[in-house]
Amino acid sequence: MNGAADGAGPTAIPERVALATHYYATGPAFDLETYLRSRTSHLLFIAHPLYAHGGSSYLRRYRDDRLVKVMEKGELKLFPRFISDVVRTVRWTQQAGYHDLFIAGDNLLAIAGLWLRRRRHVHRVVLYSIDYVPRRFGNAVLNRLYHRVDRLAAGRADIVWNLSPAIAEARRRRDGTVRSAPQIVVPMGANVGGIRQMSLSAAIPHRLAFLGHLLEKQGVQLAIEALPAIRQRVPDVSLLIIGDGPYRPALVQLAAQRGVSDIVEFTGYLEDHQEIERQLAACALSLAPYKPDPESFTRFADPGKVKTYLACGLPVILTDVPAIARQLERLGAGQVVPYDVAAMTEAITAYLTDRPRLERARAAATAYGSEYAWDRVFAEAFRASARYLA
Repeated sequence: MNGAADGAGPTAIPERVALATHYYATGPAFDLETYLRSRTSHLLFIAHPLYAHGGSSYLRRYRDDRLVKVMEKGELKLFPRFISDVVRTVRWTQQAGYHDLFIAGDNLLAIAGLWLRRRRHVHRVVLYSIDYVPRRFGNAVLNRLYHRVDRLAAGRADIVWNLSPAIAEARRRRDGTVRSAPQIVVPMGANVGGIRQMSLSAAIPHRLAFLGHLLEKQGVQLAIEALPAIRQRVPDVSLLIIGDGPYRPALVQLAAQRGVSDIVEFTGYLEDHQEIERQLAACALSLAPYKPDPESFTRFADPGKVKTYLACGLPVILTDVPAIARQLERLGAGQVVPYDVAAMTEAITAYLTDRPRLERARAAATAYGSEYAWDRVFAEAFRASARYLA
């Protein structure tokens, strides 16, 4: 084990680690890859596309923080796509030799880890649950299969890292007294320290920010609906929308219908996360108005964009959907509002017309966001897991 000092005390991290994930652009597993590179003697990182035609499967191997191998392959045609991901994960991990620890970025890849552990190619398995939703698929058969795989993975792993406490609670409701591995919360982090924050004087003082996949459930239409009334009191208000998705044409049309196209900027998908952070840091206030849904993925998650907002020093106006919402409000780093145009209008206007209040909220957002630096998050995860990974 390596002793790596991150925050309060030493962190025991195995020497040889394999990390496998599905990806759509980026995600917590990529930040974990960065964290582990300099803290292990051997790191194997495996990534598979989450969606069909979303890219290739690939691996990266590191020795003592030095990249020594990169390999990229298309889908294995002999198997259905997700089964091919499991097969390839097993094969690549075996070829890389014995590993002290296998970290699976989802329950399907945890099956690969469990098989490798049974065959003694890995010693311990972590299921890193970055999402969970009761109704994953509309197809009832697929949904039952998903939950059987998740039950198996959560029950047989050595420890489960959940992005939010709501995931463990949902599993308890689903499984009752069925045996489960120990579960701890490993929250979403952010690139704290790597973001150049701006003072409100240097930023665009009445610019609102939204970051995310453009879907109706993300709720940014609520802000567009509110803009005409906000502009009456804050004439230079504007809205920056970073991201893309199938709901974008409807949002563009809505902005035109409400006569606010001139103050709504759609950047489209930005691949460079540093550019995303730069543009967010130049704004005054951020938005996360998720539509309420009892089975929403977000209700069981810890949305990354909220942590990115905080790391950029932006207060957040959000609905009471993600688990972090009420704590964020208690600390003065934002405000929870109903999913309602009038409530959104009032909340945004109140911040933008009260500069001292906005300044206080920005300071609170910065302070709260600093608790979620990735190094701090992962160091605590390994400290809390040490007894189960020995």
